[in-house]
Amino acid sequence: MAVDDDETGSVLVWFEDNREGRAALLHAYEITEARGADLTVLTVATHERVIGCGRCMSGTVLWNLEMKKIAHEELVVARRMLDGANRVSYEMVVGDPAEAIAEAAWRAGSLTVVLPWHRNRLLEPPNRRDVCEKLVRRGPWQVIAGPQPVRR
Repeated sequence: MAVDDDETGSVLVWFEDNREGRAALLHAYEITEARGADLTVLTVATHERVIGCGRCMSGTVLWNLEMKKIAHEELVVARRMLDGANRVSYEMVVGDPAEAIAEAAWRAGSLTVVLPWHRNRLLEPPNRRDVCEKLVRRGPWQVIAGPQPVRR
């Protein structure tokens, strides 16, 4: 389903604390301001399955805890960037990015999902390459990429 720029409906943005993520956040905020819509800022803490020997399991648990800490810290950055903005909610989710973003978009009733821009590279993890394709298949929302940040 295509969404026109003048349609109302909430917008969800996947925020990561890097140039691409900051550009996507500002782009999503501009969309919500133009539409008079709500914005959900989402961070995703990817988790590894806790399996294997005791050493592997303890390392995985520590990794997962660090991913949660990073996701919470990213929300703090996003709040600072949009300081004083109305109609903005912030959420941290755990799991596979495509699944977590889709579930959050359904909960928020989002018509638009904004992802950070990224260049498709052969060495990029496959789950990162196809998050957009998975999201398009999972719901009625429009999935767009944030603008490509300018290198300085």
